[in-house]
Amino acid sequence: MDLEKLMNGMKGHMKGQAVMEYLITYGLALFVILIVLAILVAVVLPQLKAPESCQFSQPGFGCSSKAHAIYSVARANNAVNAAIQLDNQQGRDITLSYILCTDEVAGNLNSVAVTGNPGARQLSEAEGNMAAGSNKEFALQCADSDGNPIPMSAGSSFKGSIAVVYNYNNEVSSAPPRLAVATLTGAVQAG
Repeated sequence: MDLEKLMNGMKGHMKGQAVMEYLITYGLALFVILIVLAILVAVVLPQLKAPESCQFSQPGFGCSSKAHAIYSVARANNAVNAAIQLDNQQGRDITLSYILCTDEVAGNLNSVAVTGNPGARQLSEAEGNMAAGSNKEFALQCADSDGNPIPMSAGSSFKGSIAVVYNYNNEVSSAPPRLAVATLTGAVQAG
């Protein structure tokens, strides 16, 4: 009888030991997988950068023939700035009246929103004249919809828009202004 109780007790102990070995083995395997994933997230994610692009949705303008720069200026509370080259591919001479870098999406912009934004840069006629096929470089401080500077630290990803209000040079002076909008994305650099 004692031998039988001893054997039954050992069987129960062996089942418990098998369960514990199973839990420890798979638990350690899951723990190792979590550690590897944490290392990948900590090492790989900071190295991933936003794609660098500047793309107008309508034909006639370009801003991707020369690399643009998005940078934050520490002395201006990390305000985001953009340096772009605007290409006139209209086939006609134009005059730019306003240009704006903003964090607004392209679909939310119209010429009234751009000209009414205190962060929009109003251009003089001499500064805004662009012959067909020419290009000009612009350095812009990016603003939100209220005209306030957008603060971002270096290494952040910026996604916004460049809006250009313009007219053709051979149009009547009372012609309504035209609008061209580009999507601007990239990693913010220290400036």
